Amino acid sequence: MNVLITCAGRRTSLLKEFAIAVHSRNGIVVAADADGLAPAAILADHAVQVPSLRDSGYVACLEQIIKDFRVDLIVPTIDTELMLLAANRDRLLQLGCTALVSADKLIATLRDKFVMAGVFSEKGIGVPPSWIPEAMDVPSLPEDLFVKPRDGSASKHVYRVRKNQLDAILPLVPNAMVQEEIEGSEITVDGLLDMEGHCIHYVPRLRLKTLAGESVQSVTIDDQDLRGWLLSVFDILGSMGGIGPMTVQAFLTDEGPILSEINPRFGGGVPLAFAAGGQYPEWILQMLEGKQIPRKIGEYKRGLWMTRHHVEIYMERPLWN
Repeated sequence: MNVLITCAGRRTSLLKEFAIAVHSRNGIVVAADADGLAPAAILADHAVQVPSLRDSGYVACLEQIIKDFRVDLIVPTIDTELMLLAANRDRLLQLGCTALVSADKLIATLRDKFVMAGVFSEKGIGVPPSWIPEAMDVPSLPEDLFVKPRDGSASKHVYRVRKNQLDAILPLVPNAMVQEEIEGSEITVDGLLDMEGHCIHYVPRLRLKTLAGESVQSVTIDDQDLRGWLLSVFDILGSMGGIGPMTVQAFLTDEGPILSEINPRFGGGVPLAFAAGGQYPEWILQMLEGKQIPRKIGEYKRGLWMTRHHVEIYMERPLWN
């Protein structure tokens, strides 16, 4: 079984975990990127150059890679490629390749954080009070706020502001929304849904330090007080067409968890979930082989700490210019 990781970038730990599962089946991991110095591409069994996601020939390029390497599974890594892969799911499946992406309607909902907040609020899940600039009464807003793009990622254009700063900050944020600042510890939950949308595993972790929106220091925590809430969130995702990896972010407050964001892909901090017992790449390949993965809720190591550092790779020249 062969796996293609797209927009591979710096996702070396994700690549290595898939390599373990794939190599045990005498398969290979192919990494695709536009950058000839992408670390994951350098470490993959095979690396291929691809154009920008905005290029009209991107999907045709993927099709050629699938044919050349007999790819069985595409694993996306960034938000902006999810809808493109979902829209071309059937086209890729005709070549015998499964794209590990959720339903396009779910991806669209989660991509727009304002819409996501409304949908989950209607389903009984607590979310931060949210407003869009053209439909908010500024004098009635709370004093402490966050301004961020509705479709943003990697914490770009995110500002913590006071209410009296809104006029100055809003023009700086593309497609802006405003949310009340929530006091509480911030957690991320790496989860996995099977191909029918059932949650089979998750690992919650406390975010201790982040850089550019990616966790660099975390610790796994107990799910005793979170299990019912988490399973409700994952059940909603499954009912809306969710499959595969999910990254759920929330705040722990005195009133209970407050959902802040969901990304239907592997998060940057997922290696901690792998180390804590989440064998997600192996289980995903077993799903593709037609095996039923039993639920493993709560089966992970608590109190496992993760910290990260840079690792250098030296080479005579880039893989491509």
